[in-house]
Amino acid sequence: MLDTVSRKISGHLTTTTTLNYKQMKKIISLMFISLFIMAGCEEDYEHLPSTKDAVAPKPIENLQYEPINGGFNIIYDIPSDKDVLYVKATYTNTKGETSEVRASAYKNKLQIVGFGDTTERTINVYVVDRSENISKPVTFTAQPLESPVNVIKETMSITADFGGAKYQWLNELETPISILLFTENEEGEWQEIRTVYTSQAETSTSIRGFESVPTKFAALIRDRYDNTTDTIYPATPDKKLTPLFEERLDKTKFKKVVFADDTNWDAWEGDYYHLFDEKMETIVHTQGDHPSPQIYSIDLGVVVKLSRFTLHQRASHGTSHAYTHGNPKTYTVYGAKEIPEEPDNLDNWILLRECESIKPSGLPIGQNTDEDLDHFLAGDEYTFDDSHEIRYFRLAVHDTWDGAGYVNASQITFWGNIISE
Repeated sequence: MLDTVSRKISGHLTTTTTLNYKQMKKIISLMFISLFIMAGCEEDYEHLPSTKDAVAPKPIENLQYEPINGGFNIIYDIPSDKDVLYVKATYTNTKGETSEVRASAYKNKLQIVGFGDTTERTINVYVVDRSENISKPVTFTAQPLESPVNVIKETMSITADFGGAKYQWLNELETPISILLFTENEEGEWQEIRTVYTSQAETSTSIRGFESVPTKFAALIRDRYDNTTDTIYPATPDKKLTPLFEERLDKTKFKKVVFADDTNWDAWEGDYYHLFDEKMETIVHTQGDHPSPQIYSIDLGVVVKLSRFTLHQRASHGTSHAYTHGNPKTYTVYGAKEIPEEPDNLDNWILLRECESIKPSGLPIGQNTDEDLDHFLAGDEYTFDDSHEIRYFRLAVHDTWDGAGYVNASQITFWGNIISE
């Protein structure tokens, strides 16, 4: 079907152009798009002043402020000027630099954060209109509360741990921070061992690999504004701790042992021996048709008082399986120096501890922060408060991260004090 379109130029009839249906449809679509763009432009113009002026807006009214940790919460009433664009607060930060915080005209509050101490601060609050005219300031002078890093510092403890030192702290404000962990090297100089990035309310971490001799440990806490605490030391007269003795168990001495209530861990691409082959790209994997708990048993090859162990989730595809799939979520671990007379009943074994894999951020499955992935790569670590002499170890998985009926994992590693071989 053909349509005829007559075009006029400068009021005169021009030649007649014959267009097919597809061409007409394209022209009509372009006309609608043009009209939509024009309508959008008109709407934008409605929000802009028709003319520039040099009249400053009125100042904010009824300003109230509340000191908070490292800053202030400020509320106010916005003046009735129709062309108010935003409200801004200016101040001098901890570094001595001029800073500002803005809030749109649709809000009646703003927040200032980032002060590293409780020094008295002068805050100027202005109204700015669409012509960039600035009102007279409304000013107040007050002291912020203690900065979050110093609040966290008061909660930190550094204590002896297996093979090193344990750092614990509270961050009830959930402020994003970095914690720099130090120890003294052989030359007597402080050396940074690791930096932990976190915003979790309650956290701990350990640095390990040290001999069981008196060693100096320390920490610094820093926030995103470069506010840094004084150095934090252990609460000992000489600032030293003696790491608790432990050694890593030799996995070449591990042996396969299977009891009647154990699960088959050789399903799919899994293999029983992959859990201690020192390779993250290999896995153990159950079929998924075994009732909970699904149990894995192992002969450690030595009699040992365990200090801790780590269980690595499935890492055969990098971090794509982090906190999902059949990775163990809740489990209990058992042990015995000698195999019990009725080994197929977990009640006849020593309950060593209950375990739960925790994602630091607490985000839903599929959403992982850098802190989550760092934890995933380091492995889920568990320490033992009560030390029992054992040779046989049993892992009983109750739940997985995504509720899968099967279980998979990449590696298990043990540390402790070996009693005999």
